[in-house]
Amino acid sequence: MGEDVPAGPRTEFFARIQRFADEILDSLHLASRGKDVDDKEVRALRSVLLKLLRIWDKALLEGQRDPRLEEMLQGVGKQASLTKSGEG
Repeated sequence: MGEDVPAGPRTEFFARIQRFADEILDSLHLASRGKDVDDKEVRALRSVLLKLLRIWDKALLEGQRDPRLEEMLQGVGKQASLTKSGEG
């Protein structure tokens, strides 16, 4: 981001989503290169990424006024952790 945006809860929230999305994209990239990832895990990672994008979109539209967004982000984080550990 080339803009001078003051750090605050909204900026931190979007930064967390971006870091999280980057991790998921990296995992999908590894999967596309044939790295010991099965189809079920790839589908789960795609699902997590789509949920992250929905949260991002909703936060942009509503200015993160919806308190459920934080809960949704935490839930997606748990789902991604389970997927990466092979439990999800």
